[in-house]
Amino acid sequence: MLKRKIVPKYYTWISTVASLTLGILVYLIITLLAGINPLEVLVNIARSFISPSIVKDFFVLIAMGCALLISFRAALWNIGGEGQFYIAMIPGVLLTLFIFNPRYNPASAPLVILLVALTGAIMGALWALIAALFRAYLKIDEVPVTLILNYIAYYIVNYLVFGPFKGRYVYGYLRTDEIPEIYRLNVRIYLPMRGDPLQVALQGLTVQLAYYIALLILAVVVYAFTWWFFKYCRLGLYTKIHGSNPSYLQAMGVSVNHTILLAMTISGALIGLTGSMYLLSELGRIPYEIERQTAGYGYLAILVSWLSLLDLKMIPFSAYIVSALRNAGIALQVAGLGGVEQSLLLIGAILLTYSITRFLVEYEVRVEW
Repeated sequence: MLKRKIVPKYYTWISTVASLTLGILVYLIITLLAGINPLEVLVNIARSFISPSIVKDFFVLIAMGCALLISFRAALWNIGGEGQFYIAMIPGVLLTLFIFNPRYNPASAPLVILLVALTGAIMGALWALIAALFRAYLKIDEVPVTLILNYIAYYIVNYLVFGPFKGRYVYGYLRTDEIPEIYRLNVRIYLPMRGDPLQVALQGLTVQLAYYIALLILAVVVYAFTWWFFKYCRLGLYTKIHGSNPSYLQAMGVSVNHTILLAMTISGALIGLTGSMYLLSELGRIPYEIERQTAGYGYLAILVSWLSLLDLKMIPFSAYIVSALRNAGIALQVAGLGGVEQSLLLIGAILLTYSITRFLVEYEVRVEW
């Protein structure tokens, strides 16, 4: 086995498409052996790829995939996206329900929304910085630290929802009050859903794009920032060098520790920004227990970055695949073709074939006699 000296650019596309195709094929074989009609499974998966319901996940995963790409390119494995995503919602709830609640202390809505975005980004950055400090100065691997921080974030959010943030207008449910409508970022339009299937799908897509317009803007802004970061920012260059040869970076006179801290902090800030915007666009309130109701974006974004082979151009394509697969798993449960384990099995099959195809992309196997 020899590592390829040159990997053709089109290999990235081939490996990603192959991972998707072969992974679905493996999953269909498993469902067939389990006595489930593979044709029904395939139809539900295919529908998910053209369903307007993937819009929300698509935008969120683009933003979070780009955020993780920054740390991954530095060989810093930020597995703590889940914690950074939800810990960033705390300032949003505090600002909108307590400090600037329209019932008691009305304030300019754009100003409050800007504060929510800013404080969410800061909160996510600080949460990622904890793991970065352990890695930079104590040489402790960031993977277990970020995983542990995920659960600490869950417990902190749950404590606040159960205690200080507990809602008063929740009709017996254990959750926060709903964020006032003045601070929500959705745009609601109503279209008559009639016509041929294509027309109905386009109408549904239009409604979804309008409703999640803030997440669309977020995805574009984060993607553009990530492109600028790697293309023109000196820190982006240092980040890439750290991912391939930290010793060379040190020989250049650049602080390796500072590079670690900044790369992880920027990654966490972008995830925190996404979490705060998700709170205002979709979630609207924080439920209890958050770990049982999480959408899993922090972990799904890892798959987005890996499927892209850490190539920014591939992030939207990978985000589309992962969001479609996530919705396919939900559709399979609704159709009675499996439970939660089926959706996990589907994504697991994709990951397995991805690992194999990526190995074949980066290495060549020679048989010598």
